Amino acid sequence: MAGVFLGEALVSAIIEVVVERVASPEVLDYFKGRKLDGLLRKMKLVLLSANAVLTDAEEKQITIPAVKEWLDELKDAVYDAEDVLDEIATEALQCKSEVKSQTCTSKVWDLISLSVIPVDKRIKSELKMIIERLEYITKQKGVLGLKEVAGGVPSRQLTTSCPEEYGLYGRDVDKEAIFKLLQSDEASSSNDICVVPIVGMGGIGKTTLARLVYNDNRVKMSFDLKAWVCVSEKFDSFRIAKTILEEVTLSACDIQNLNLLQIRIRETLTGKKFFLVLDDVWNENYIDWDELLRIFRCGARKIQIIVTTRSEKVAAIMHPISTHLLKQLSDEECWWLFAQHAFKNGNSHEYPNLEVIGKRIVQKCKGLPLAVKTLGGLLHSKQEPKQWNKILKSDIWDLPKGESNILPALRLSYHYLPSYLKRCFAYCSIFPKDYKFKKEDLVQLWMAEDLLQQSKGNGRLEEIGEQYFDDLVSRSFFQRSDDNKSVFVMHDLVNDLAKFISGEFCLRLEIEESDEATAKTRHLSYFRAEFDTSKKFEVSYKAKGLRTLLALESSPFSLSQFDYLANTVTHDLLQTFKCARVLSLSGYHSIRELPDSIGNLKHLRYLNLNRTSIKRLPDSICNLYNLQTLLLFRCAFLIELPAKMGKLVNLRHLDIIGTKLKEMPLQMRQLRNLQKLTAFVVGEHSGYSIGELGELRHLSGTLSILNLQEIDCARDAMEAKLKDKKFLSELVLQWGDESKDSQNERNVLEQFCPHTNLKALTIEHYGGTRFPFWLGDCSFSNMVSLNLVNCKYCSLLPPLGQLPALKELSIAGFHEVSRVDREFYGNSSSTVKPFRSLEKLSFAEMPNWQEWLLFEGEDVGGAFSTLQELCIIRCPKLSSGLPNQLPSLTHLTIEECQQLVVSLPLSLAIHELNLKDCSKVLLKELPPKLHSLTIEGCHLLQSFVELMISPPRGFLLITLKSLTICGILQLPRGHCYPSLERLRLRGGHDSLWSFSLEFYPKLKFLEMYGCENLESFSVSEGSHLDLTSLTLLEIRNCPNFVSFPNGGLCAPNLTQVTIINCKKLKSLPERMHALLPSLVDLRLSWCPEIESFPDDGLPSNLKTLAVCFCDKLFSHRLEWGLQDLHSLRSFHIRTKHTEVLTFPEEALLPATLTSLSISSFPNLKSLDNKGFQQLISLERLEIISCYKLQCLPKEGLPTSVSFLHIRQCPLLEQDCQRERGKEWPKIAHIPLIEINFEVIT
Repeated sequence: MAGVFLGEALVSAIIEVVVERVASPEVLDYFKGRKLDGLLRKMKLVLLSANAVLTDAEEKQITIPAVKEWLDELKDAVYDAEDVLDEIATEALQCKSEVKSQTCTSKVWDLISLSVIPVDKRIKSELKMIIERLEYITKQKGVLGLKEVAGGVPSRQLTTSCPEEYGLYGRDVDKEAIFKLLQSDEASSSNDICVVPIVGMGGIGKTTLARLVYNDNRVKMSFDLKAWVCVSEKFDSFRIAKTILEEVTLSACDIQNLNLLQIRIRETLTGKKFFLVLDDVWNENYIDWDELLRIFRCGARKIQIIVTTRSEKVAAIMHPISTHLLKQLSDEECWWLFAQHAFKNGNSHEYPNLEVIGKRIVQKCKGLPLAVKTLGGLLHSKQEPKQWNKILKSDIWDLPKGESNILPALRLSYHYLPSYLKRCFAYCSIFPKDYKFKKEDLVQLWMAEDLLQQSKGNGRLEEIGEQYFDDLVSRSFFQRSDDNKSVFVMHDLVNDLAKFISGEFCLRLEIEESDEATAKTRHLSYFRAEFDTSKKFEVSYKAKGLRTLLALESSPFSLSQFDYLANTVTHDLLQTFKCARVLSLSGYHSIRELPDSIGNLKHLRYLNLNRTSIKRLPDSICNLYNLQTLLLFRCAFLIELPAKMGKLVNLRHLDIIGTKLKEMPLQMRQLRNLQKLTAFVVGEHSGYSIGELGELRHLSGTLSILNLQEIDCARDAMEAKLKDKKFLSELVLQWGDESKDSQNERNVLEQFCPHTNLKALTIEHYGGTRFPFWLGDCSFSNMVSLNLVNCKYCSLLPPLGQLPALKELSIAGFHEVSRVDREFYGNSSSTVKPFRSLEKLSFAEMPNWQEWLLFEGEDVGGAFSTLQELCIIRCPKLSSGLPNQLPSLTHLTIEECQQLVVSLPLSLAIHELNLKDCSKVLLKELPPKLHSLTIEGCHLLQSFVELMISPPRGFLLITLKSLTICGILQLPRGHCYPSLERLRLRGGHDSLWSFSLEFYPKLKFLEMYGCENLESFSVSEGSHLDLTSLTLLEIRNCPNFVSFPNGGLCAPNLTQVTIINCKKLKSLPERMHALLPSLVDLRLSWCPEIESFPDDGLPSNLKTLAVCFCDKLFSHRLEWGLQDLHSLRSFHIRTKHTEVLTFPEEALLPATLTSLSISSFPNLKSLDNKGFQQLISLERLEIISCYKLQCLPKEGLPTSVSFLHIRQCPLLEQDCQRERGKEWPKIAHIPLIEINFEVIT
């Protein structure tokens, strides 16, 4: 039902766009002289007539389903009209481009006119049909009783300062943060009014927090007067001031004159301390806010104001001392709040059957207190689990009308969006819940859907899109991801809001599995699977007007390296969705080419082929005159672009990083709208082509210029005009591995001086002996990152110390540098300390570097005072000079610096330390806050052990969370490591022989590699071993490892066990079924002495099992009991067993198996028919290195198989050739067949 509240606003926004398109120059020019102008005028009038009654329709659709249906029909027809108008504009653009590219003679004009006559007839027919449909729909407004009425704001409940009935839980930290701001020096020293806004999405508890502060005793004790005003949507200074006066005087006010009111307020507040809460402020007009403040500038001793708002923009106009951004509650805090409202006296323990369901309901609320309270209140009088499950399984938006205020709270935020933001927000319904998206990606999609309104003087489309995005962030529709601040997410309820606004016009395949696309569906997204076949897309083919087809990553942690799309699907999609504006097929490894029919997608503006195996793009792609974004990131097989790329006059974004392009096509200079070009490849013997960059004046973001060794003349480099490209933020200049002409390369680099706006610069494989003077010049005041890589002929480092904003500096591969001297720090006469902003510094691969001369005054913090990370790697001759005073250092890495004789820098802040093969580094003490330590080398290891056992004991053991030890070491026994979570041991000949598990109670990850003397895991007699934190155990190349502790490993949360090349290990841990209930992944390789699995069997939740070259274990395979593992999905088997001629035996594998890999069977001749027929769920089958295998199962493979991979099976490969092989009929039904990495279907 939620969509019916909100559909009008979206329809109105779409109509506005279509009306503008009708009057656009492209459309008007196209119809000039064709006598079709009347149709356009008629369409415009019909649309305006429909638009006039939309406000009334919004109100009536809530109770009248026919009105809701009318709105959907109108929206669908308007979309169709927009598509036809877009095609008209495209034809006009094509004509214009063709005329421009040819000699404009009458003969050319005749040819062009002839070419568009058939299109004119079709377009005229389609226009008439759409207008007739729009007229019919518009006429129904009378039947439905729709009238032209003024719009209004949804009614809402006013707030008060009365405390919460159930108190508050989970906001104490926020409350104290507010008081800290109010009591700060900035607040106290302010001569003006002190304002602290509380900002957050609707329903997150801003008003509740403001109440908590308002009613706190500290406010009562510190202020003489206080007032609470619910401002709401209409910001009326007079009403606000009058309410304040009534509150502080506790009497009604009948003053109607603003001047008199202001005088009365001043009389009341003069000499007093006044505290004010302005709740629910929406107004973004600074003048209105200033007018209100003028009333309070009255001689009061102190005025402090708390403002609650959903908009960061509202907060910003108030010039606050600071803004408090309110976050969601934790699940624990939400559960307490839910229990207070759902259970009598808040006691959930009396209802254990409801408690389990209730906690799942709370998780749906995603930390939103309003949703928690609403659902808790709904369930307060209900004690049947059936009723609770109904709420759990239903959508929050489908709650009974009148019983939920969640929808009105979020609907209000949408109501106040400008129409252009409403369309942009509604489009985001294409993203599934919890999907993380980047600003740049979404702006490109908005641009492709023509959702960005560009007018004269309001900037580039990308800038407009970024402003739209920032506005939605400011209004709490988008939130930064907690684990990655560069990406954004929508709260689940906000995502629901977007979905319900879009209704059936948007479909997410993986979310609404039971839904099908309709003729109205315009946007479709789906999670890419490992194997996508035509069956997946059958539900979408009704949507002939589809505009967006978006393949999304299923998970950033997906174990699948490659995803496959059946070749026939690509063809079908291009043939079906002729109106597509957005097409993303990214990540499909199987896509090696695109059909020529891609050129028929006239509306296409966004094409994403990232990480596909495409080798060439068809020439027809150059007919896509509307194409704005072409993404070819990491298309590792792509060797060339089409020759006529210059025809793509609207192209704005071209990403070719990670391709194998040998050169750029000619006429790149014609792409004058290009805003982002990630790489420009200079072709062999075509260095002059670099001049084409000079015409691309609007390039922004990152640009890599590759193969610079092909530029023979520095004058050509000057033609690139890098100094004029003020929008570039990052520049990469890369030469080939071997220098052709050192002096020429220096001259070329001299001409590549960029604009001083540049933020990041990388120079790779530069063959000159010195750098130009512009590098390091302090005029580059925006430079934050600099990478100089493999400049192996340079004997001196450039003077970089005076770059004022430089934060990251990486220097690697300078083979001729023997000393880093004072020139490195820059102008010696400058009073400004060098590297004053540097946070990360790295030196690597400098084989002749011997000495680092420190800056004068280094010991008193002259340079590197802000340095947080220092890495020195593979500098074997460096002997001295490491800075000693690094007060901000948190990460230190020294690797393969065998001659370096230094003590560790003094820094109490170091929490990550990596020392490898640097035996002369003195390890006298370890930092007290160390969290992560990696150490390698005999001398260092011995020093480490001595520090561990020397007093004061225990400080390191308490703070350390990650420890990696490489080399010969016997860890001191009897020491407990209470905080250690990750332990990696890479041993040698004299490494430990027994590992005591009880000393690591918090261990999550245990990895042991090459510990040659390790024989066992041990537990002291009488100790209770309970490894509740352990989730991963990996043992590799431990040839003497024999046993696990008697009685097994009690690790209830262990999910993955990998044991490889442990040739003496005879058995797995005992009682695995009972003690390892969470184990889902078990991998065993090259463990020849293991004969069987534990007597009680494998854990029942096991999903993945791999057994490779464990031949004694393989001999007992019929005793494994895999048939009882109903969770098993993936099974990988490799063996050298020579007696096996057919596999798998009947009843060996469970029917739940979805993936099976059979590899390296030396004498396998056939796949067992009965063994395969029971695998009714099998989807993926791999057959690898079975050189004698000839026959597939007699009755063929299960019909469920969607992917078959055959590799290094020469006899079978021959018999499985498409249409020709004798085994082909058995596999012809399989959508995806790959032989030796080549897809044949």
